[in-house]
Amino acid sequence: MANYVDTLSSEQKKRAALIVAELKAKGITNKYVVAGILSVVSKESNFLRLKEAGYQNTSNSRIRSIFGSRVAGYSEAALTSLKQDYNKFFEAVYGGAWGAKSLGNTQPGDGYRYVGRGYNQITGRGNYAVITKDTGVDVLSNPSLLETPEVAAKAIAAYFAKNIAILVNNGKFAQRYGVPNSNGVNKAETGLHVAYDINAGSTSQKYSDTTGGYKTSSSRIDSFVNSLADLGGAILKNKFPIGLALLAGGAYYLYSKGIFAKILG
Repeated sequence: MANYVDTLSSEQKKRAALIVAELKAKGITNKYVVAGILSVVSKESNFLRLKEAGYQNTSNSRIRSIFGSRVAGYSEAALTSLKQDYNKFFEAVYGGAWGAKSLGNTQPGDGYRYVGRGYNQITGRGNYAVITKDTGVDVLSNPSLLETPEVAAKAIAAYFAKNIAILVNNGKFAQRYGVPNSNGVNKAETGLHVAYDINAGSTSQKYSDTTGGYKTSSSRIDSFVNSLADLGGAILKNKFPIGLALLAGGAYYLYSKGIFAKILG
């Protein structure tokens, strides 16, 4: 089987290396967890698409399978019309009562203003507010900053560092993965599960989804594990920083509500 990393362009590899460096700066150094995160990024954005794509060329049946009840009230004709307008579509699927509860999208226009951006498609006002606080970069006021490679790398590292710490602190990391913290992960499959769960906002999934994302990520993780040295990961070490656990002390809005409620609940 071809090495997936060998198929990446120089720009994709450069961006993957940025992520590795920012993860290391946040204390995420376990090679399997890092490779898992890179595998998830590869299916989310391919390291290049830093803003969520529109659905104008997606079939209505596919849209309904992804967004479920949020588009159930639209007729075929109405959904066909809706998906042609980027802003109206994302306001419909990420706004309203669902968006307020799940993404912290409390203001009109938040649905399209805070669409998925960055390497792992961070979505929603609540998430943007957390990233702003954790990185010091005001993506809440200027969402397009998450479309820059360097800011996106800082954002994804902050996102995973905080959520790994939360899971360690509440004991669910050990319960789910059989090791006390990310340092103990010793299999590629476990590293992928850690990354996939946190990205999805749930530790109760069965690693099957409507998009096929898990299968795609799973097919690539070994390549990332074996290529970390080429991506600037040669100095990765298996040390769990005490400071990382301390990050769990204050959970912000999104981590007590919305898409991460399943992990914290």
